Amino acid sequence: MKKLIVLLTAVLVAATAGCGGGSSLFTYVARSNSDSTPHLFTVHGTKGTPEAVSINIPQDAAFVSANRDGNKVTYCHNTDSTYEIFVMGTDSAEKQLTTGADACESVFSPDGKTIAYVSASGGEPSIFTMNVDGTNQKQLYVAPVNTLEQLLPEFSPDGKSLLFFVELNNGFIVGPTPARPLSTQAHGWPAAQVNQRKIVPHGTVQPPPGTPTVSGWYTMKLTDSHPTLVFTPQSWWGPAVYSADSTKILFTDYDGTEWNIFSVKLDGTGVTPLTTSTTTAVFSPVAYKEHILFNQYNSDTQSFDIYVMDQNGTNQTLVHTTANTYETLIDTYYSLD
Repeated sequence: MKKLIVLLTAVLVAATAGCGGGSSLFTYVARSNSDSTPHLFTVHGTKGTPEAVSINIPQDAAFVSANRDGNKVTYCHNTDSTYEIFVMGTDSAEKQLTTGADACESVFSPDGKTIAYVSASGGEPSIFTMNVDGTNQKQLYVAPVNTLEQLLPEFSPDGKSLLFFVELNNGFIVGPTPARPLSTQAHGWPAAQVNQRKIVPHGTVQPPPGTPTVSGWYTMKLTDSHPTLVFTPQSWWGPAVYSADSTKILFTDYDGTEWNIFSVKLDGTGVTPLTTSTTTAVFSPVAYKEHILFNQYNSDTQSFDIYVMDQNGTNQTLVHTTANTYETLIDTYYSLD
């Protein structure tokens, strides 16, 4: 069995209630530095005391994400042959939802009835959706073969659209696209898919109409046939999420000095830095009611602390910290060693 190594990155929203409004609950996944076993916690409001949720999440679970009520999680782990998607509730009974899917990065819709996930069973990683019981599995967007990868899905607050990252391969490429580090595989779960990446130019090949022509963050309604580009970052650290009012996306990017949080309108305009740290990584923004929750790495305690700020980035306030524990609003990335 290959050893799992925790990286200082994050993926898959541990769904907070703020991504749809109407509840004062947010959730996070805590993993100790000693064994990395994931544990789910809930907090009522931003000044509440964290409460452990009694769900016995497997130690090797990756990309753990909670539903809005904080009583069920979805995740992936190795079944010896492939990675598959599972759900588990407070009864701690594990239910496998996919078979032979080579899948991870699962996340609940706001109403908890649908799960979006990434499957690489067809070659390139692609976004799929299914009912919470595993039925009605279908691909969101079928791209031309060997052209692009679809990663890190997140639902809109109304549950009708998905936000995800598209990374172009060496098939149809028009204009700049991030170069893939040699250490990163095309897929293979859990994949370290959000290293710092630089834009490099490529030759121009015309794709079929509607095919993404640059790497970046895209949105797509569940009823649409093609995704729509929102923004192409210079380097990225995912995933991105919708703002509470669905007018923007929130994302983490390297500003040349440090990892910080930005917002951008859905038409790609109005890029705004919300944090300006120069000393430590700030990442994993999540819309929470009229605020934004986020993580910040604390080198003194070696923890991922939880903060809250106003939607314009002001009034940044510590919510919770625990030494020697990664407390992530969006569960941590893993890499196979």
